[in-house]
Amino acid sequence: MMVLLAGSLLVVLVDHAFKFLVLHRLGTESISLGPIGSVRGVQTQIWIARGPFALKFAMLWTLWILAALALTLVTTLVPASGWFCALLLGGSLSHAVESSLRGSICDYICLRFWPAFNFADLAITAGALGLVANLVRAITHAVA
Repeated sequence: MMVLLAGSLLVVLVDHAFKFLVLHRLGTESISLGPIGSVRGVQTQIWIARGPFALKFAMLWTLWILAALALTLVTTLVPASGWFCALLLGGSLSHAVESSLRGSICDYICLRFWPAFNFADLAITAGALGLVANLVRAITHAVA
């Protein structure tokens, strides 16, 4: 349980620290990454807030709490998945907090061949991939 809390808070702090640096230090400027892209602030909405069925504040937090409970259960059943669940929770918490406060999120890594993203997106992706791999390994060990 400590891993889940510490990891989630660490992801939120790192993501918001990067956003602070990008928004307040760079402003409208950008840092070139050469031919692959740049680092600059890009305001966008999370995918679940787009379209005709955009979620309201209460629904967003209700879904986050349900997901947090589910991931906590997974962590208790498969303890080795704690860090992966923490990455998922931290990244989604960072997006939920920022969406609630600003109505949008700040993406800051802009690659020429990929949509803009941020540290929370990296944490969510790494957490999801690691969790799936860990659960597949746990299931194959349980069956064998």
